[in-house]
Amino acid sequence: MFEEKASSPSGKMGGEEKPIGAGEEKQKEGGKKKNKEGSGDGGRAELNPWPEYIYTRLEMYNILKAEHDSILAEKAEKDSKPIKVTLPDGKQVDAESWKTTPYQIACGIRPGRQHRYC
Repeated sequence: MFEEKASSPSGKMGGEEKPIGAGEEKQKEGGKKKNKEGSGDGGRAELNPWPEYIYTRLEMYNILKAEHDSILAEKAEKDSKPIKVTLPDGKQVDAESWKTTPYQIACGIRPGRQHRYC
């Protein structure tokens, strides 16, 4: 197995691959890693400010999500039709193709015991 080095702001991978475990800390009994002195946060660090490539990726995600949402809305408007969804217990639920989600059906199964997000 190999681990990758962090990508540069340009998105290209730098350096060479090295086997996992090469140069890593020795492990304690029980399989847990020893913490380095002064690293009480479990090795997590937050970059402040974020590297520029994060903003580029977020912008790309937002563009792609907007495209996807518009395609899905167009498909729902054009191709939506009434359907029946059969649940494992045999009960049939009315729904609309391209509009009704499995989550919406799940929220309607037990109205008396709805999930906190329904």
